[in-house]
Amino acid sequence: MEKAIIISRCSTNESRQDVTRQSEELKSNYSGSYEIVKEFSYYLSGTKNDEVNSEILEFAIENNVRHIIALETSRISRKISSFALFLEKCNEHRINIIIDNFKLHTLLENGEINGMVQTMLSIASTFASAELRLIKSRLDSGRAKYVKEGGKLGRTKGSLKSSKQLLEEHSDIVKFIRQKQSVRNVMTLTGKSSGTVQKIKKILNKVA
Repeated sequence: MEKAIIISRCSTNESRQDVTRQSEELKSNYSGSYEIVKEFSYYLSGTKNDEVNSEILEFAIENNVRHIIALETSRISRKISSFALFLEKCNEHRINIIIDNFKLHTLLENGEINGMVQTMLSIASTFASAELRLIKSRLDSGRAKYVKEGGKLGRTKGSLKSSKQLLEEHSDIVKFIRQKQSVRNVMTLTGKSSGTVQKIKKILNKVA
């Protein structure tokens, strides 16, 4: 079997998405056709994950991985430029990207570029970027309406937690950080956001 990587990404504000569900679905669909050698499962915005995508490409190239599988284009990136660069690098190294929701392959069986599919994915990437702008616009509109009607944004007075309370509340993060796990691994293991993990790590560094 040829080697493959699975990408499962979710932003912390995507209530209908879950990296575990994505990963299990992709493994169920493709483990019979490919040797799944690694899963990149993490919680991070699709506009801020260029570093992770670089890590994925580096792993694929170094380990002779021929296929990278994701549920949809937005799981790779919500930025058109970033997705285009990722696709270009994969083409250079003859790595096939499989987009599960449309069952599309960027390379033909002989390793040649599938021009029609790549055009379709460029369009899909544009829609993913537009979708993100629409989500942000709706959130901004909702916040503006809430404030106009007398609501207050931000933490209420007295709601700030002490460092001790935060460490107790996020004891799972504390455990993995003390095991020298990377921030991304801690996010995957705990299901918590990058901001939360970074905050706890910063507190631990201060009390160390």
